[in-house]
Amino acid sequence: MSAVILLLLAGYAVAWSQNKLSIENVYSTYLRNSGTIKENQQVKGYFFFYQSDKIDRKTNEYTLQILDENLNKVRDLKFEDNKKIYLLEAAYNGNSLSFLFQDEKERTLTMKIYSLDGKLKYTYISEYSKKTEAFLKQMGQGLSGDEGGKQNVFDVGAKGYATIMPVRDGKDYTYEVDFYGSTKKSSWKYIPDNDQRFSVAEYLGNTDSLIILQVLSRRRVMSNNMNAHLVGINFVTKKLVFDIDGDNDEYRLLPASVKRKDNGTFLVMGPYCDKDDNVVKSASKGLAIYEITTSGKVISKKYNSWEKDFAKYLHTTGKGKIDEVGYLCIHNLIQTADGKLIVVGEGYKRQVSAGGTALKALAMVTAGTDAGIGATKITITDMVVMTFDEQFNVTGAQVYNKTNNPATVSSVADYVSQHLVALMLKSIGAFDYDFTTGDEEKESFSICYSDYERGDGYKGLTFNTIRYNAGKFTQDKIKLKSQTSKLKVFPAKPGSVMILEYFKKDKRIDIHLEKVG
Repeated sequence: MSAVILLLLAGYAVAWSQNKLSIENVYSTYLRNSGTIKENQQVKGYFFFYQSDKIDRKTNEYTLQILDENLNKVRDLKFEDNKKIYLLEAAYNGNSLSFLFQDEKERTLTMKIYSLDGKLKYTYISEYSKKTEAFLKQMGQGLSGDEGGKQNVFDVGAKGYATIMPVRDGKDYTYEVDFYGSTKKSSWKYIPDNDQRFSVAEYLGNTDSLIILQVLSRRRVMSNNMNAHLVGINFVTKKLVFDIDGDNDEYRLLPASVKRKDNGTFLVMGPYCDKDDNVVKSASKGLAIYEITTSGKVISKKYNSWEKDFAKYLHTTGKGKIDEVGYLCIHNLIQTADGKLIVVGEGYKRQVSAGGTALKALAMVTAGTDAGIGATKITITDMVVMTFDEQFNVTGAQVYNKTNNPATVSSVADYVSQHLVALMLKSIGAFDYDFTTGDEEKESFSICYSDYERGDGYKGLTFNTIRYNAGKFTQDKIKLKSQTSKLKVFPAKPGSVMILEYFKKDKRIDIHLEKVG
């Protein structure tokens, strides 16, 4: 996921050097959905939005600041607004920046779109009801936390941005897609038909004209049987293009990741199960890869089973559980210059927690409800990198060990399939995978993730890379131990990463570039 840093400052002083930036008098800081500016997949700069002054008891001054890839200041824009506004999320689409604000007093959502020279291009304002207020509050709290939260604003190419929001209307629980133009002032809203009255949507990716979603729906609000759909919405024609539910397939695909191809098609990858299996409860049989046209025509399907295909490279069962790793969440698909497909996964385990079971029983006795307490213990485990040939046959898989980390999820995890648990973990930012960087031709790239070491020689955070070059993988890491209150690593120019450190006691943020590899 991308992240913006919202700096709540009561006055600031900035010291510049070629590869380092220091911001003084930082009273508090939150890590939000952030801030790299890219051109042809290469980092060309960063943007930051922060409160830079307090005008009076009702008004604050805010600053949008843009840096180049060497952390030199390019431009900043200041404006004043009601102190009751909150930055929910930000995004960048190649030629503009977007910021989604919530105004609690006026009960409005405002999308502001800026050009890269700092000029305000368009402002879109919409009211929201009490039925969406609880979700917005949860969204704001999640995004203001150090670990970030579920992403809801997405760039869909040069034409604009889309938001994917849950919508509640009485007993109906569904979603809506809002589009905001960045090349011309244009906005519209997509609401699914009544047959998806009880559904949730997850953004998977986009093409030059499509927003691609995974939609999980059920016919009745209390039903445990859900269907998985792959939905394509054309943001130029504003129409639904396809809704693929797998009813005519031998197996049912549970979409997890999307990759655009240069020939105009796109790949969809995810676990698959038997056609009549319950998506909520059933274990997967393996990983499937579909190639699909932008009109929704499936032109190829490939199924790699856990029991036969992956068992050649991983110690796995027919239900998708890998020894010492657990189940897999798919993070990214990378097509290399020589036609291979590299798939980045991360493991997670779930097991019954004795403590969770006891607390749940106690809550039921004392309060008559489980109060959201889960008996399932979730642990984030290792990275797994898989290689597929041009026909999408799995040809290799390598486990990269890292420290197991616990994750806290709601009691819903006690009852749903591993696929839905993975979606829950992604939504709260529980995984250690950070991002993938590389050259435009994909002859070499680095898969980046965080870890925490507890060895005798070093105890602390590390930033790790799995580098692909000339068909071979190598590893590298940076020790991140410091006296910082908060720390975050961002993509940077080739051969580097950008590290942000917040020193709470000194009221200072340091941003610097660090060589990798």
